[in-house]
Amino acid sequence: MAWLSEKHKAAFENSKVTFKSINLLSRSNIDKIKELGIKFDYCVNLAAETKLGLSKEIYEERVTKLAQNCATFAKEQDVKLYIELSSAQVYGSSGKTSKEDSKTNPKYDFETCKLRAEEEVAKVPGLNHVIVRAGMVYGPGDRLGYITSQLVIASIYSHLGETMRLIWNKNMYVNTVHVEDLCHAITHLVKEGAPGETYNIVDKGDTTLDGICRHVAHIFDIKYEYISSFTSMLASISLKDVAEDVNEKHLAPWSEMCSKDGIANTPLSPFIYSSQLETLNIRACNQKLLNTGFQFKRPEITEANIRDVLEDCIKIGIFPKTNVK
Repeated sequence: MAWLSEKHKAAFENSKVTFKSINLLSRSNIDKIKELGIKFDYCVNLAAETKLGLSKEIYEERVTKLAQNCATFAKEQDVKLYIELSSAQVYGSSGKTSKEDSKTNPKYDFETCKLRAEEEVAKVPGLNHVIVRAGMVYGPGDRLGYITSQLVIASIYSHLGETMRLIWNKNMYVNTVHVEDLCHAITHLVKEGAPGETYNIVDKGDTTLDGICRHVAHIFDIKYEYISSFTSMLASISLKDVAEDVNEKHLAPWSEMCSKDGIANTPLSPFIYSSQLETLNIRACNQKLLNTGFQFKRPEITEANIRDVLEDCIKIGIFPKTNVK
């Protein structure tokens, strides 16, 4: 359990917590949970391969098969409710507001396997289940997420003293949810969720790319701009080449910054995949969740929320503090 903050370490050390690490891809390993001698009332699957750029086969195994194994085990344990964490990315990137019954149109292998995981969970006979489709999750502890990636890249442009240039336009939707609100929503749905239903979990901010960039740019005191639509159109033709050029520009400065601050090892990286340069436009409706009585503690993403992510990374020594304003 590398890269844990003191708060997270304390949670694992809490006497109310029993921690057991197993390979969820192996049914024989999953069955070892029975050795704990505990009767489970509820089961929540938060496990999945989320790293970008992997093969379809890996996502099929580490997302879809994993969910199927967990759901089957939950039924064998006769739990009162099983909750599967999915993603709002299953709706695709049209930019239209998606409700839970809106058409799904996953674009990449990860989202496709997430949607298939939902379907496999629903197929388990007699399993009371709820599906939650989360927006872009952020907050302390984030190591591979979208917000952390933006912080890394912005810090590089502060180091270089250059304007950060962005493909696409400022109104692209990137609906978000703070990790604590996501956790609270899941525990809320344990009691208030209707079995067999799906719930979108995104905050009330209707977050856009510009909303995120504005906060991140202020933290590092940099300027940013959007490339013209014409240039963006050309970029869409060969995003792989664009990604290679961007990575070449970013990797050396990041290494220099980490070395200067004495950081020899970090899970953070400015490396981007071509898919990350494509249109996101994740926009989902949270009204169904709100109708259950749920209230967000962080109804929109703020600069303070983003600083919390950054300060957490700096505190445990995986993010260079140079250039932070």
